[in-house]
Amino acid sequence: LGAGLAQCLGQLINVWSGGLPVVVITFHGDTGSFADRVILDLGHNVGPTWLSTPFTKANWTVIEPEGIPAAVDRAIRVASTPPIGPVHLAIYDRLLTYKQSNSTLIEDAPARARPGYPADADLEEIALALHSAERPLVYVGDGVWKSGGEAQLRAVVERFGVPVVSMGNDLRSIPVAHPQHCGRLQPAASAYKPDVIVCIGARHNGSGNAADYEALLGAKRVLAIGHDVDNLTNFPGVSHTVLADEKRALERLEALVASEYEPARYAKRRATAVELGRKMRETRRTRLMPKPAPAVVRPAVLLDALQSSLEDLGGGIVITEQFAAPLDCVSEREGGGATDFLRPAGNSEGYGMGAPIGAKLAAPDRPVVGLVGDGSVYYHDSAFWTAAHHKVPVLWVIPNNGTYGIVARSFGETGGHMSKSGKYAGVVLSGIDPLKVAEGFGVEGARVTDEAKVASEIARCLRLVERESRPYVLDVRLPLGLPDGGVAAAQFQM
Repeated sequence: LGAGLAQCLGQLINVWSGGLPVVVITFHGDTGSFADRVILDLGHNVGPTWLSTPFTKANWTVIEPEGIPAAVDRAIRVASTPPIGPVHLAIYDRLLTYKQSNSTLIEDAPARARPGYPADADLEEIALALHSAERPLVYVGDGVWKSGGEAQLRAVVERFGVPVVSMGNDLRSIPVAHPQHCGRLQPAASAYKPDVIVCIGARHNGSGNAADYEALLGAKRVLAIGHDVDNLTNFPGVSHTVLADEKRALERLEALVASEYEPARYAKRRATAVELGRKMRETRRTRLMPKPAPAVVRPAVLLDALQSSLEDLGGGIVITEQFAAPLDCVSEREGGGATDFLRPAGNSEGYGMGAPIGAKLAAPDRPVVGLVGDGSVYYHDSAFWTAAHHKVPVLWVIPNNGTYGIVARSFGETGGHMSKSGKYAGVVLSGIDPLKVAEGFGVEGARVTDEAKVASEIARCLRLVERESRPYVLDVRLPLGLPDGGVAAAQFQM
């Protein structure tokens, strides 16, 4: 219904930002023939697809029941054809009656289009740029993993010894734990000053100001590979573009350079890339390792324990929605390790609770962890019930810093009353126990406040979840997530 569509818009932003092939189906009442106000429906001045329009690739309204099979088939095909994105089907609820209608069902799955192969001449231009540059940088995005080209990308960047940076929402195309992973584009480019940037499957975005292009404009050349126009947009002055499937392009690029460009030739460059990645990682981790304090766990200790526990099991999947322990601060692993790290593309709250359930259903043989901040848990805590009801073996680990940390940090950067006084109002989540919340939905849990016990507790929880095939929650108490020196202001009460 209209109200349900409004409630899901936050997650629709995540789907739209992620370029995911999702079909949303909603139902709507008739606000024109009789009363123009229908409970839970949109107002009569707009159509039933109006609300979703900014966040969908296409939308249609279905009026006749006989058209539903063809409309659904078309929606799936359009959503999964580049440029990939969500599609909205609005169906009038008068179709939901016991009146029988006859139509032709479409039994086969819709054919899925895939971009084609690039020309060898275009890829030779990319290879020559990587070979000739003094300080080349590869900038990757989610187009790589969506095409299945992660292994091919690793082979190319390892052969050329090139530092790699990622889109902010992509932790998977090149493993964030890979020794050559240098974090995000802007800080890495500022430290490294690349002369050539090769963009592969990236959809560059920014903050809506002139600094959005700063890192790109500093390079002498920018080249781009991608399956969609979005992968070639927002790269001012790009000198060479290849419109093709990322995996197919990387496979062919790997084959082309195998005989022409010997890995040993780039040993010095490779060492520089690893050293840069190490320095950038250490810089990010510094703020996660404050002085030890009683009854709290430092964020880096939590990350290391979680990463090691999963690697001991052969790897797993970590889905995050929190900023207290950022996943780009995980420790370096040879080859990147065996754990996949995922985060929402649109940063809209609530993703981190439901996404691990979907990941576990899609990958039942791999351990799945939802690393979700305490503030984000409260946005979508009903996911606990879903996991308990369906016995989905997911482990939620809560890096509990007792605050809406990202909001507190924003207040701290504004120079207003809170940052000047050091007293932060409305952002401290005191008096809430996430374990009691989970218990109310049927999910058991435990709490850890001792750094020495974090690793063993995570390992125990992972074994329990898989052995007993049920969800579980581990509440890890972190230092209070306020800006340095900040304290909680007295809470307003009526």
